[in-house]
Amino acid sequence: QWPLDDIPFSSSGSILLGSPIGSDDFVSDECLRIVKQGEVFLSKVQGVRHMQSALLLLRYCGTSKVNHLLRVVPPALVRNAARLHDRLVLDSFQSIIGCQLFSLQQRQLRLKISQGGFGLTSAVAIAPCAFVGSWAASLASLPSRMVNFPTYPEVSFDSSTTTVQQIKGIFEGFQGIDDIGSIDNLAGSAVKLQKRLSSHLSESQLSSLLADADRNAQARLRSAGAPEAGAWLDTVPWSKDVSFSNAEFQTAVCLRLGLDVPMLRELHRCTCGKVLGSDGYHAVACPKDGGGIRRHDSVQRVWYAMLKSVGFRCDLEKIGEFQNKRRPDISVYDFKDGKKLLLDISLVHPEVESFLPSCAAVAGFAANRRDNIKKKEYEKDAISLGYLFKPVVMEVHGRWSQIALDLFRDVGRRPSSDFLDDRAAFCQFWRKKISTCIQRENARIILRKVRLLVPEGTRLGGNPPDGSIRCFP
Repeated sequence: QWPLDDIPFSSSGSILLGSPIGSDDFVSDECLRIVKQGEVFLSKVQGVRHMQSALLLLRYCGTSKVNHLLRVVPPALVRNAARLHDRLVLDSFQSIIGCQLFSLQQRQLRLKISQGGFGLTSAVAIAPCAFVGSWAASLASLPSRMVNFPTYPEVSFDSSTTTVQQIKGIFEGFQGIDDIGSIDNLAGSAVKLQKRLSSHLSESQLSSLLADADRNAQARLRSAGAPEAGAWLDTVPWSKDVSFSNAEFQTAVCLRLGLDVPMLRELHRCTCGKVLGSDGYHAVACPKDGGGIRRHDSVQRVWYAMLKSVGFRCDLEKIGEFQNKRRPDISVYDFKDGKKLLLDISLVHPEVESFLPSCAAVAGFAANRRDNIKKKEYEKDAISLGYLFKPVVMEVHGRWSQIALDLFRDVGRRPSSDFLDDRAAFCQFWRKKISTCIQRENARIILRKVRLLVPEGTRLGGNPPDGSIRCFP
């Protein structure tokens, strides 16, 4: 007898708190129906004219549409709905960016941002982690919720019920992971179990992708796979300083994914006379036309503003600091123990052929290599004059050298009235500004090349519909 008269019920099943309960066919069909309802939202996201905003909406609001189902429905029954959801999210991403993704790029898309991906997690892949994590959390809380029911049955994993066997099979597939625990103590393993299982899954996906990628893709993934490298993808465009035009954003996304940049497909020679290539590598690395200098100066100004914001007195490129007349990018007075700190800022491409194998194998190799070069150039002179010296090196895909990270953390420890001494907010704000600056300047280097090579008024096949090929600073 159905005890809840105000809730619709059929012989095949019903919906309780948004969760389908009933026969396998009923549950599977209801999951599909719920996912199809989300198509309306995703179509509206695709209609947002600003790419940067549309992608934020897709990740924060679109990918989470099935989270509840994944936690309450066994993976076998939600699989068809999860596949449909993954396809709809992929189609939405391709529609927003205006590019078609191949197999490797689709796999990269599903990685976490801190691994070089875009955080558009696969519902099919994450379903087992979500379901087991939900069960573990439920088992941990049920005894306290059912104190008035002394006959509450214990869950036995020797049971032959379908759900229990599914949980047992899923859990055993994760055996060997540190600190996961055993299935006999599933409730005791409940704390952040889904997060731990998901992290293990993400690491496995990244390892598999790196194994299937060529050396250039490996170097790019390792360079883009750091929290500071992908901060631009998590940045709300609240001001011009952190906002991309559509052409800039499309170009930055293509560089991160290793896709051909649409506006370079019809061009063959760079302004320097060399083969340009549609992947954007030569355009970003080419020293001609001053693009690299503009990028350097933009990043330099952001670091300068950050240092000033916490009360340091600074100078930009002050003459006379070194005997050889070379100027540090930033001079910071009274940095530590009353000593002046000299900073040299530089950006390096990890796909340079001479050290590509090392960059493909070791994350951050290019940045740390440049660190050592800069220290040899400047450190001895700085110490002889009683100064401190630190190179601030970043790779063009976004990863920072260890010295740059340590300096950033040191600056973040100083009180900042703008953030009411909230260190986390301070670091998050400036990390996003620096990351956005690097990727936007990379895109602008390419777009300037296009402007120099293409006659005024010419429309290229990959130009976004808002005409933003002419959106130059």
